[in-house]
Amino acid sequence: MALMSAHLEALRAQLASADPAERGVIAVAIAEQEPLLGHRVEAVRAALHAAGAAIDGQGDPTLEARLLLRLASVKMVELDWEAADQALSSAGDRLGREGALMFVVAARACRVALRRGDHEVAGATLRLAATHVAQIADPKDPTWRTALVELTLGVGEVAVNQEPGDPEPFDALRELVDELRRDEAWTDAVFTARQLIATDALARGDAPTAANTLRDVVKTAQEHGSPADEVEARLARAAALSGRGDLAGAEEADRVVQIARDRALEHGLTDLHVAALIGQAGLMSQRGKTAGALDRCIEVAKIGVSGGNLGRYIAAVGLMSTIYQNHGDFPSAYRTIAESYHALREVQGETVKPMFTPLLDTLRDRMGGERFAKMIDDVSRARRLADELTRTRA
Repeated sequence: MALMSAHLEALRAQLASADPAERGVIAVAIAEQEPLLGHRVEAVRAALHAAGAAIDGQGDPTLEARLLLRLASVKMVELDWEAADQALSSAGDRLGREGALMFVVAARACRVALRRGDHEVAGATLRLAATHVAQIADPKDPTWRTALVELTLGVGEVAVNQEPGDPEPFDALRELVDELRRDEAWTDAVFTARQLIATDALARGDAPTAANTLRDVVKTAQEHGSPADEVEARLARAAALSGRGDLAGAEEADRVVQIARDRALEHGLTDLHVAALIGQAGLMSQRGKTAGALDRCIEVAKIGVSGGNLGRYIAAVGLMSTIYQNHGDFPSAYRTIAESYHALREVQGETVKPMFTPLLDTLRDRMGGERFAKMIDDVSRARRLADELTRTRA
């Protein structure tokens, strides 16, 4: 963080003493180089506002397009594809159809299209553009370099949405990381490249590579003060460590997910706290620590109830049922669903029934219809017998 802070502080010092003609250029550079990562939005948004004020009235279409490109990045992080497309369209209007920056705009638009699910057309366009730009680009020119980086990331994003096997896009991403990792102006690109490399490694079953790569992702998030990115990366790393299949990996995964849980609690990140609890439940269940796993599920359910989030409560019930199923205790899996349904129905009425039906369907499919029906009958008979015994004692 110290290197980036010094870099940005130097730009801010230049901004304070710059003449009006230079202020816009420096302010846009600050907005572009303030790290965004996956969740670090507020600092970038503030830099965007400051840059917008600095270039207001200058009538410089290139600076305006660069600012709109950065705005599109923010909107992508916020999952607002429509706003991202609008920003990119406005950037294109200012640039026309020529020049290196227009390739950046086009590549970014394809990356938005990928997120919308248009893998075929956007993927083919990115691959074709990457080949074309590699032939015409001057890598020493900063704007062409930006276009090359954008296309490398885009092609990598195409690859992670396909069957694993083609190493070329990820070799290019590794080269990008090696080239740019010491240049703090490229923090976002390196951060994204490492995430893509880790995702590919997980898809190929290469858990050690994924875990090592995600360690660097965690470090970057810590350095730039983004707890949400840090927790997400820690949870992904815990999954990779667990996937190694050795005791040391399992124990380290436990430590990593506990840190993720603590950090989520510390920063009030409820969704990520729940994700960490679910991660802990999964790890504990894998290692036969059923009671601990169920405790985590109960904690998730309580968070759902306290927050009025029925979906979260039912997800916790489903996870508890799955843990019982994985250990062959199908009666307990059924009772967990049935008793939770009856308790919630007392409060919410019959409207909750469709929320629980998929949980029972999953259990029925796993057991088989005949075995499922017999189990329900056995559980009901046992409950009636218990009631009778209770009344007899009374």
